[in-house]
Amino acid sequence: MTSYQIDKELHNLELLKIRFGEGSLHNCEVMLKDLGDSKRLDAYVHNESKKGALDAEVASWLNGKILSASFWPSLNSENIKMHPMIDQQLQSYGRYYSLLKKPRALKWKPTLGVVKLNLSFEDGREVPFTVSPVLANLILHFQDKPSWKLAELAEVTELAVDAVRKRMVFWVGNGVCQEQPPPSGAGIGETVYTVVEKATGPVMQQTTDFAMEEDDAAAQANDAQDEVIRSYVFGMLTNFKMLPLERIHNMLKMFVSDPPYTKKIQELESLLNALIASEKLEFDGSNYSLKSS
Repeated sequence: MTSYQIDKELHNLELLKIRFGEGSLHNCEVMLKDLGDSKRLDAYVHNESKKGALDAEVASWLNGKILSASFWPSLNSENIKMHPMIDQQLQSYGRYYSLLKKPRALKWKPTLGVVKLNLSFEDGREVPFTVSPVLANLILHFQDKPSWKLAELAEVTELAVDAVRKRMVFWVGNGVCQEQPPPSGAGIGETVYTVVEKATGPVMQQTTDFAMEEDDAAAQANDAQDEVIRSYVFGMLTNFKMLPLERIHNMLKMFVSDPPYTKKIQELESLLNALIASEKLEFDGSNYSLKSS
């Protein structure tokens, strides 16, 4: 979720309680409570930061969601080394949290969430972007120097070279960076990316050369959404034990909102069948359930 607004979700939860009873929706209730608590904790962190309660300042652009790990579906986060500026902010935020919740500490999942950027260029362009933390982390390094080799970016972010290259397709495709292929005989890691401070015809024309790679990036996004859906399905079946396809479909439409759940029921059925094939779920002809151990 990109905000702390949960009124719609609370309304849906109350309707579900009437239908299924409060006990079976305890985890969902905790999840929504986490978001409400996060709003108050975030306000506390920023207020204490302004007062200078600790020798650490939290930037206004950083807002955290604090989740109770035991009650949420598994949220996979890619291993990545964040830019020092971001890492410092995360540490400062965590210190203020621990000031209130001692001895608790935050365990960040820095690649989850949304980042809103406004990039400024020498030619006067100011371009807003809403991107993943991984994309934001990559482009932030170009604030330190205008050109980076692919291998260098992979080293400073501790990501695989192929993973960085696929992400940089976004910034090249949007005219933010220009890609210079490696010299003849050199490895792919010698590819150079440079910020396009002054947009010109040839630079912008390059955006059409990456359609296939952008499709690959879109496929990765679909894989990520499927992982979120699988996590919610496991959570539902932990709470309800058994559910039919249509009810799972309707509950996903209610609860999966960022990004919104858009699958057709036939697509969901295919995903569930894959989980049956991998022996994660069982199907008795009417209802799905977790595979018995």
